Amino acid sequence: MNAISTRHGKVGYITMGKGAPLVLIHGNTYTAAMQERLARRFADEHEVFCIDLLGHGQSARPDNLFSRHYFAMQGEALADVLAALFPDNAAPVFGMSAGGISALNAICHQPDRIAALILDGVFRRVSEATVAAHHHSRATISSTWDRYMRSQHGDEWWPHLRDGVDRAIAELHVSGTIVAPCLKKIQVPTLIFQGGKDPFVPNDQAYAIVSAIPQAHLVYDAKAGHLVAWRHPDAFRERVRHFLHTDQL
Repeated sequence: MNAISTRHGKVGYITMGKGAPLVLIHGNTYTAAMQERLARRFADEHEVFCIDLLGHGQSARPDNLFSRHYFAMQGEALADVLAALFPDNAAPVFGMSAGGISALNAICHQPDRIAALILDGVFRRVSEATVAAHHHSRATISSTWDRYMRSQHGDEWWPHLRDGVDRAIAELHVSGTIVAPCLKKIQVPTLIFQGGKDPFVPNDQAYAIVSAIPQAHLVYDAKAGHLVAWRHPDAFRERVRHFLHTDQL
């Protein structure tokens, strides 16, 4: 795994494929390595850069990460990564859930390094539904998945990451923090996926993102849950491919 130094510590990433760059950012508690299967769906046309969020996988674990500044810090670190990877050009960024919100923060700092945004399961504020979905996900985790997550993050760190994310989400809800702060300033083509049965992201939160970004388009799947990318992977890939080719990024 490669690493880039940022204002909040090192950020790890892996690459695969050849072609025009495409940045892929996972959601909370996942890792870059866990996105390999998804990344390979785009690796025939792109060099895919899979990024580890702060506190995840091989990236740094800042002491003050799990707070109401969680997404702001993720965005700052991602902005530093994009500036280092693409000093003279821009790349499309595909963010899933927390990865998408991190991308929405990064573009506030490095608008010239992002050619387009592809967002799956993102919100503008943390709602009660989001907090409840996090609690439910934690309460119902299987022993098999728990062991797998320990293998990804380490036996000692995994409980801290799990608890920390829950704490940050709760603080963001209580504070009413807007986690996507510069939507109206975004000037790049943006494709937003939303599942009608997403327990983490109520529809109104997704619509708030779409309506605020000047060049945003919504792809709505009434039967999908959190992360449309996993419901029909081939169809998702073709929709993203069409978006990237049509907009001539």
